[in-house]
Amino acid sequence: MKSKTHTIVLDAGTTGVKAFIFDEQENVIAKANRILSKSFPKPGWVEQDPKEIIMAVRDVMREAVQKSQISISQLTGMGIATQRETSIAWDKQTSEAIYPAIVWQDTRTAEWCKALPATSHRLVQEKTGLPLDPYFSASKISWLLKNTPQAQELVAKNQLAVGTVDSWLLWNLAEGSPHLTDYTNASRTLLFNSKTLQWDTELLSIFDIPRSILPDVKPSISRFGMLKKDMIGIALPIVAVAGDQQASLFAAGTAIGTTKTTYGTGTFVMQILGSEFVLHQPFFTTLAINKQQPWYALEAKATSGVENGDEILHTPNLLEQHLEKLVESANVSIKQLPHQPKEIVIDGGWIRDGKILPLQQMVSPIPIREQKIYDGTALGIHRMIQ
Repeated sequence: MKSKTHTIVLDAGTTGVKAFIFDEQENVIAKANRILSKSFPKPGWVEQDPKEIIMAVRDVMREAVQKSQISISQLTGMGIATQRETSIAWDKQTSEAIYPAIVWQDTRTAEWCKALPATSHRLVQEKTGLPLDPYFSASKISWLLKNTPQAQELVAKNQLAVGTVDSWLLWNLAEGSPHLTDYTNASRTLLFNSKTLQWDTELLSIFDIPRSILPDVKPSISRFGMLKKDMIGIALPIVAVAGDQQASLFAAGTAIGTTKTTYGTGTFVMQILGSEFVLHQPFFTTLAINKQQPWYALEAKATSGVENGDEILHTPNLLEQHLEKLVESANVSIKQLPHQPKEIVIDGGWIRDGKILPLQQMVSPIPIREQKIYDGTALGIHRMIQ
């Protein structure tokens, strides 16, 4: 019998869901993906179907295992990376979502956030490292509680569960439906104190959100439960969960000063600070992944991506212009980092044709290294499982 040497990694992003089978040399021996749809009910509103996410996840895992042509007995463990900030509410008894997923790109709560007092804005930033902004989960969850007919009824019965996409996946994929999240996803909600590593009473009060509806929080490298056997034919330990950008950063390295740029649905620049929580404008300060202790990083969202990616990919002039804009935006953020990087690791879907690297080398004197695979998020989760 062959030893257990392979991992299955799930990357549930905004535009699609992917599953990977990695071997012990970090080669991707199989990959499957499904595109996710989005709806735009009103200007500024962006939603996804929670059921579609689960169905896509199930399908890609099964397809990847089948494509790999390995025995499922060779799988040693599983990890999950997800889009962050997107918020989902569901009934604990029925496991049915009570409203569409409100995606991180959604801005329906922008005016409400602006109207909150300056003291609230200051408190949020001091405790979370993030601005009080509709981009993050808290105002989305607050809106759900106030505007979804079932929500308050379920809160009163202690039957409402709310979480980011990772929590929704764990609830549906793991035996016993655990209500869990990890440090990195929790740190993007505006409700989690990134210094104390706990849900914060004052932050919960600002958004009028009860602690009872939120998941328990664990380090990103932890035992999150066992994958249900009927998903792929074997019960596997789920031992790594992280937000997509933090997983990508972990793949780039864990040393202080490690810097990476992801060119994906959005363009993100991140740099590891270390064990000290520091605010450095205009960056977000966010939790990163380290096996020994909590680790902090700076992050900038340089761009929010585009919806007409296929058209751009197949139109050379548009592609060149788009890639130049992405690189210029990333370079602005790189110049504002507190530590001059020794190198910049780049990953993400836009680097796969090899055109980003020379463009970034033209605008930056810092050495640039392409990640081993452009799916840096998946690689980071694989390394977390090891």
